[in-house]
Amino acid sequence: MRVAAILTTSRTSAAIALLAGPFTAAAVAAQAADKGEGVEFDVKTVMSASGVMSSMLGSMVPGYSGHGFAIGRRVRIDIVEGAMPPLAEKGDYMLFDSTGITIVRPSKKEFVVMPLDVGNKAMEQVQAMGMSIALGDISVKFDSLPGTDTIAGYATHHYKQTINYTLAIEAMGTAQQMKTQAATEYWVATVPGLVTSPLQQTSQMSGGSQAVSTSAASGPFKDLAAKVDSVSHLLHGSALRVQMTTTSEGAGADVGLNMTSEMSNLKRVSVAANLFVIPADYTRGASPFPGGHH
Repeated sequence: MRVAAILTTSRTSAAIALLAGPFTAAAVAAQAADKGEGVEFDVKTVMSASGVMSSMLGSMVPGYSGHGFAIGRRVRIDIVEGAMPPLAEKGDYMLFDSTGITIVRPSKKEFVVMPLDVGNKAMEQVQAMGMSIALGDISVKFDSLPGTDTIAGYATHHYKQTINYTLAIEAMGTAQQMKTQAATEYWVATVPGLVTSPLQQTSQMSGGSQAVSTSAASGPFKDLAAKVDSVSHLLHGSALRVQMTTTSEGAGADVGLNMTSEMSNLKRVSVAANLFVIPADYTRGASPFPGGHH
C-alpha cells in the first residue's frame, strides 16, 4: 500500500505526462518544405531519489545526455548516454510536438505512443479496483527571482513555481494521506529560432509541473492542473535550465526526488523534416504504463 502511494505521487505523476502525437510519414510528407530553420542543442538530465524507498525508485528515475533538434513546435531528442526508464534507453529518440510525445526505438524497429489522457485512464483503472484517490489543500505559487544568470551564452530570467497538495488514498478499508511539495525553478531566455521549450516538454516525462498541467483535464488532478495552467503563461521564452525538487511525506515512507536539466551548445541550423518521421517499417509497441495504448 505504501508503494502504491509513493508511485502515485512520484512516478505516476510523471507517467501521466506522456502524450500521443501523430508522427506518421504521411503527416510530415504533407509539409511543403523538406528543411527549415531551427535549433540544434545538447541536453543533460540528472535525477536522484532520497528517502526510505530511494533504492527502489533510484533505478526508475531518468538520467541521460541527449542531442536534439527543434523546428517550430517540434522537437527531437536522441539519447546518447544513459536512459529514461522504463521508456527509452541509449540509442532511442523522443519526438515531441504540440500534441504529444512518441518514443522511437531503432534497435527494435518500434515506437511507443501514449494517449493524451493516459493519466486519467490509469486513475480510472486504479479506482476500478476499489481504490479512491482525491487531492486537497492545493496551492500554487509563482515567483520571479532576482538576478541574471548566463546559460549557454544567453542571459536568463529566473522563476520559481511551488506546488503543494495532499493526496488521500482509501482502499481495502484503510486510508492514507501524503503531503507533496514540488518546487521547480526555471532559467528562461529568448533564443533566436527556438519557439518552444524542450526542457519543459521533457519534464512531462520526469514528474515536472508540466506533467500535471498537460494530462489532467479531468479526474483527481483536475483542480491542480487548472491552477498550474493559470500561472504557466507567466513564463516567456525557453527554459535553458530546470531544477525540480519534490518531497512526499506520509504513510511512514517519505520520498524525495531531485532533478536538474540543462541545455548547451545551442546553434541555429537547417533542420531536415525527415528527422521527425517514424520509418515506415517500424511497428507500434506496447505502453509500459496502465491506460496506455497497445
